[in-house]
Amino acid sequence: MCLIAPGEASVRQPSDAQCGSAFEFIGPDLAVAARAKASGQPIYVVATRSETQPSGDIVLRGQAAVVKGDRQLNADEVTFNPDTQAVGAAGAVVFGDSRMMLEGSSLNYNIGSDQGTIENASYALREKRARGRATRIIRRDSSRHGLEGAFYTTCPPGKRDWAVRSSQIDLDFDAGQGVARNVVLDFKGVPIFYSPYFSFPLSDKRKSGFLAPSAGSTDETGFELRAPYYLNLGPNYDATIAPRYMSKRGLMMEAGGRYLFSGVTGELNGTFLPSDDVAGRSRDALFMSQSGVITPRWTHYLTYNRVSDEAYFEDFGRGLTDVSTTHLQRLATTSYNGDNWRVRGQVETYQTLSGSRPYRRLPQLAFNTSGFAPGGLSYALDSEYTTYDHPDLVDGTRLDLYPSISLPWERAAFRVEPRLGFRYTQYQLNHQLPGLDDAPSRALPILSVDSGLFFERDVDLWGLAAQQTLEPRLFYLYAPRRNQDDIPLFDTGDSDFRFESMFRSNRFSGPDRQGDANQVTAAVTSRFLSATSGVEMLRASLGQIYYFRDRQVDLLPMAAADDGQSAFVGELWARLTRALTARGDMEWDPDNGSTQRSVVGLYYRPASGLLLNASYRMRRELPDLSAPGQVDNLEQLDVSGVIPLGRNWQVVGRSYYSLPEAKVIESFLGLGYESCCWGARVVTRRYVRNLSGGTTNAILFELELKGLTNVGNKVEDLITEGVFGYRRDAAGF
Repeated sequence: MCLIAPGEASVRQPSDAQCGSAFEFIGPDLAVAARAKASGQPIYVVATRSETQPSGDIVLRGQAAVVKGDRQLNADEVTFNPDTQAVGAAGAVVFGDSRMMLEGSSLNYNIGSDQGTIENASYALREKRARGRATRIIRRDSSRHGLEGAFYTTCPPGKRDWAVRSSQIDLDFDAGQGVARNVVLDFKGVPIFYSPYFSFPLSDKRKSGFLAPSAGSTDETGFELRAPYYLNLGPNYDATIAPRYMSKRGLMMEAGGRYLFSGVTGELNGTFLPSDDVAGRSRDALFMSQSGVITPRWTHYLTYNRVSDEAYFEDFGRGLTDVSTTHLQRLATTSYNGDNWRVRGQVETYQTLSGSRPYRRLPQLAFNTSGFAPGGLSYALDSEYTTYDHPDLVDGTRLDLYPSISLPWERAAFRVEPRLGFRYTQYQLNHQLPGLDDAPSRALPILSVDSGLFFERDVDLWGLAAQQTLEPRLFYLYAPRRNQDDIPLFDTGDSDFRFESMFRSNRFSGPDRQGDANQVTAAVTSRFLSATSGVEMLRASLGQIYYFRDRQVDLLPMAAADDGQSAFVGELWARLTRALTARGDMEWDPDNGSTQRSVVGLYYRPASGLLLNASYRMRRELPDLSAPGQVDNLEQLDVSGVIPLGRNWQVVGRSYYSLPEAKVIESFLGLGYESCCWGARVVTRRYVRNLSGGTTNAILFELELKGLTNVGNKVEDLITEGVFGYRRDAAGF
């Protein structure tokens, strides 16, 4: 140990010549010297003056400090015994290490055993940025501490908006856990929660225990109370069990689990309501997903989803995304990837909640390969063999082979890629309609030539140096007509007509129909790029298909399409300012002079925390899900945003409105408060709950005590999905 006067040195490790293997007292006003054994790290002492008592104690006064390793004691007066390493301190006592800092009126402590007691103490946890006070803090060792008559908060000094009061708190830093007894949670000085026992984390390590309860109210479930319990079953798997009481429907049990093993990760969630007081029957759901790597090239994916009845999501769904679910997928797939080839096998079925029942794939095998051949040729092969099953419709097997070769030719200013393919499809059908072939086949060549030019020039955009490109593109496609009326529709439909779809070799979405074609697509794209950074500031594209003959192949037998050109399709994306972007997508029919489809959106997000989204969607002649065989028009406005109000307040909201029906599809409006130690949000919500137009109203409340937990509904999930456009998970847990 070294005793150093503050005027001579700071708290630092002296050289071996100064301290040796024992300790020395060094200072201009010190006349004593002693030696004692020191175990482990040396002890350093700083004081303005000191004196040795007959008992052997050394009294340090004036900016006294004792340091060993990461432990440091400061006080007005410190009494230290070199033999027993006992320390007593009084007057402005400060003691701390890498985990915790304590301030109190007096301290009794032993440096060797690392045990002691500090009275009337304030404390701060470094990692959690939490603090509090206690009438007494008992240090049992470097990891374990006991706090008597204590409170805990993450609010900064001078503020105590919320606090946990407890008669006894035990902290175990090695276990990463704190345990409190006789707990009262105060918010703004008002007790809002009591528990005889409460545990909380001291680090980011997971631990078993109760999570924050949630409460709310909706039209469908009434008042809700949910009390989840988290099970940390192992370092690579865990579970959550949550009783959910609903005043209108009864008690539902929710459970979820996650697991992560070598090369495998998965999640399992389920619910069970033994007796629904409204429906008069039991209700349940199961959602499972798993993905994994068997070898570096061999992967698999599994998903299984099931609900007890078609109205499950209408009654228990979280919002519009859930209630619009028409089918639940059940899929098992595995893939092997070679250097330039891939083989995949899968089985796929669905649970149908509304609409028509899709075919089951039992199984589907696919092989794809592509690469380069001598002479600059490139080749590709897409193939599959699938067994389709359906209880009511024609089913059977399908073999589809589509090999192709191309000769790409590319230079700095142009590119040309002719491609020749041959598609062969063979069926073996069951329950075929009378008079139709039960083993139809189709074979045809497919020829395409894709070409484009590239021009660029330097331009000045209102004083900003930029580079403009002009990229015209021609795409020719030829496919002869083949009669396909005997072929059922297993998984094929019309593709959305967008800009990129004009360059596909098939206008249908699956292989049950191969469209006949003798056509050319003419399109052009122009971009504006920053000359300094290369960032794209604007991109605009426009294109149209010109038909040289009528198209006779369709999903169902009908008259040939005899129009000479398609609708115009355009796309636009622009960064108007650093914070404002815009995008547009349009389909305009020149024959009747009307817009068939359009999407226009503005998105404003400056650095101030303000966020505003506004979009308009329109589409003509959509299938009407509530009336099969009928068509409907879609025209919607979607406005959402987050508006800060001063430093701590903000307004969040969304309105999703259908113009033809003059009806709100989904809306919510909320007010939030955010400070450094707590936040609160209240949201009113309304959304359509079924295809017949029934709506659900809800009021949600959330109180976030930072560093402790959240109390209330997950309003944050609602905001991220409704305003930011994504959701945390598909199952709703």
